[in-house]
Amino acid sequence: MNLQKVRYQVLITVIFGSLAYLTRALNLITPLGGVFVLDLRDFFVAIGAAIGGLGPGFVIGLLAGIPAKVPIIDIASFCIAGAFVGFFSTYFYKRKINVAFSALFMLTGYAVALLLVWYYGLMQVSLYLVLRALICTPINIFILNNLFNTYPRILAAARYH
Repeated sequence: MNLQKVRYQVLITVIFGSLAYLTRALNLITPLGGVFVLDLRDFFVAIGAAIGGLGPGFVIGLLAGIPAKVPIIDIASFCIAGAFVGFFSTYFYKRKINVAFSALFMLTGYAVALLLVWYYGLMQVSLYLVLRALICTPINIFILNNLFNTYPRILAAARYH
């Protein structure tokens, strides 16, 4: 294991995990309805996971979910989303596919959230969750595309190079 790579991944995890945690802990949100809000956590998880990979994505997702109103839903959904984005960002990077499209896998977190919302009988607010997914997913792709086009080496540091 490359020690430089691990240090970089830890740094990415600390920076983006802290930003995601603080955004929700400080209640920097726009209410969508019910327990669902629009905040920057989604973006911090997608960016950190796309840069850092699977492990950092999972941990950033965990940190994003802890301060939520219903932590069980947010922890599960953000951890899954972060892990999927991290995994597919590495997969896309190795195959020279635009890594920005790994942000589509944030939708896995929304699917988990919808299942948990159904399980806990909160289906009346599921529309707000879908609304959040429709807002955040294209913005995540746009942000990642511009970030990686502007700073292409940011990905290489977390990927064996």
